[in-house]
Amino acid sequence: MKRLLILTVPILMLLASCGQKIDPSRVVTNPINVQYAFHRQETPREIPAEQMARMTAEQRQRFEAMARRQEEAARRTNGAREGADPVCLMYKDKYYLFPSKSEGYYTSDDMQHWRHISTNVLPIDLYAPALMVYKDELYWAVSDINVLYKTSNPDDGSSWVLVTDKLNPYPDRPGATAHDPELFVDDDGRVYFYYGCSNVTDIRGIELDPKNNFASIGESVSLIDHMQDVYGWERPGDKNEQDKPGWNEGATMFKYKGKYYLQYAAPGTEFETYGDGVYVSDAPLGPYKHLDSSPMSIKPGGWMTGAGHGFTFEDRYGNFWHVASTVISQRMDFERRVGFFPVIFTKKGNMYALTDFSDSPYVLPNKKVDFTKKSPWTGWRILSNYKETTASSALAGHPAEFATDNTIKTLWSANSGEAGEWLQIDLGKKDKVYAVQVNFADQDFGFYDPNRTKTPYQYLVEYSTDGKKWTVLFDKSGNLEDYPHELLVCQKPVKARYIRIQNCAQLDGKFSLFDLRVFGFAPGKAPAEPDGIVVARVGDRRNIQVSWDSVPGATGYILRWGTEEDEMYFGCESKETSIKLGLFNADTDYYFTVDAFNESGVTRSTRVVHVE
Repeated sequence: MKRLLILTVPILMLLASCGQKIDPSRVVTNPINVQYAFHRQETPREIPAEQMARMTAEQRQRFEAMARRQEEAARRTNGAREGADPVCLMYKDKYYLFPSKSEGYYTSDDMQHWRHISTNVLPIDLYAPALMVYKDELYWAVSDINVLYKTSNPDDGSSWVLVTDKLNPYPDRPGATAHDPELFVDDDGRVYFYYGCSNVTDIRGIELDPKNNFASIGESVSLIDHMQDVYGWERPGDKNEQDKPGWNEGATMFKYKGKYYLQYAAPGTEFETYGDGVYVSDAPLGPYKHLDSSPMSIKPGGWMTGAGHGFTFEDRYGNFWHVASTVISQRMDFERRVGFFPVIFTKKGNMYALTDFSDSPYVLPNKKVDFTKKSPWTGWRILSNYKETTASSALAGHPAEFATDNTIKTLWSANSGEAGEWLQIDLGKKDKVYAVQVNFADQDFGFYDPNRTKTPYQYLVEYSTDGKKWTVLFDKSGNLEDYPHELLVCQKPVKARYIRIQNCAQLDGKFSLFDLRVFGFAPGKAPAEPDGIVVARVGDRRNIQVSWDSVPGATGYILRWGTEEDEMYFGCESKETSIKLGLFNADTDYYFTVDAFNESGVTRSTRVVHVE
């Protein structure tokens, strides 16, 4: 059953349209620009010749097959970086960010410029770290080993000390370990431990005793079980098309106005629909109730997808953020990046991470902001998508047009890493350019030991109005830092038709880009509001198809939805006029609307369709 509602949709006021001046020094975008570590090569296990001689033909065949799988995995991870399962919080007025597999961690004064800190103390190469501040010290735990470390000086990676190696999440199973841990300190000083990572078992919690070496108190409690039969987003697949349990994992806790919001990730880190759901309770160990508005964080469309295995924290101004994993998963399933998303809590008790337009430039606030009324998005439009692109050369399978195809899952690569390789975009007309995001792809870069110095990208970004006379827009020819996702913001916008990036130094691998993304405004008018919106559950109540009429002059659309008429905070970008998604709850009503956009602006719709 569906009905069309004509009403005023809550519109997030855009900074650019409010007449507010944007400070270029505070503009960032996702994925965040840190020194993502390269995946370590897995070396096939060697067996001595005399042992091989004693093997049966069947044993030898199994070993050789295993070696081939390892070699294939090594080949596919060539040049892949990791950065996922992030946790971030403030400690002593600085931000500390711990993603998995980062050969250390990061610190920042402003959530924009991050400095890498190496450590030879923490077992940092394990997955899914956890953080808490307890009695003015920073505590750290990680998957698969029952340890707890602390420090009062995290700027020094050698300052961490072991608190205990006897965390016991399963008191009835001595020696059992927990995957994807979470540490939480309540307002009364009591400490809780949450954990779970499985497509079979549940997410659990237990209280710890800080006065007794953080020993477990009582038995662990089951808090979240698999519910993929009801909650479509828990099913695996880029479109949640696999009708089986996904991986419920990455539990984290956030307390707001006396309520405990227990978040968890599903269905798997390699999928575009990787997100975070949420249950709420009046007590740390439950009982918990699923929020119908869940998942609270998901990004199933756009240049960058995925927003799962995240962590919610408060910045120094009292704004809430969700830091989460985003997906590439091409060279390997664990090829991921990190994104920051604003968080809101509504009067109805729902929790949302705002992921729409989060792969476009946004402004980091320097004061408390009501994200329900004012979006941090700059309003700058993407000007480079699907534009004519040429290059000095192109490696087979990685053509120039992949640098403007609006997905991080493909890449352009030159034939070499030699100085002089270039990529050029024709915007089609003279646009006003505000920023350029350079997303290097590391083609054939191989594997890098964390202590090995790698040749950084050194390059020029130039612009032209006629394709003949070129002016340097950004000079990074002397760059010495390994930042693969740099957003370069103009102090003043420039008018340009052509944008070109040129390699300036010999690289270890090939000069390559996931995308070269250009932001600003094009002359013209925003498109009209979409009409003809039709919504229907398709075959399975967890699947919903939405279609609408094409709008002349629109280059894309944003499908928005929510479980309340005034809380349509989810968004999915699309070039097409029809989207089928399988991420919905079977027993929940939804409201849908569709916005249209082009390079001149975004038109927010007032037409809303309700489906039961």
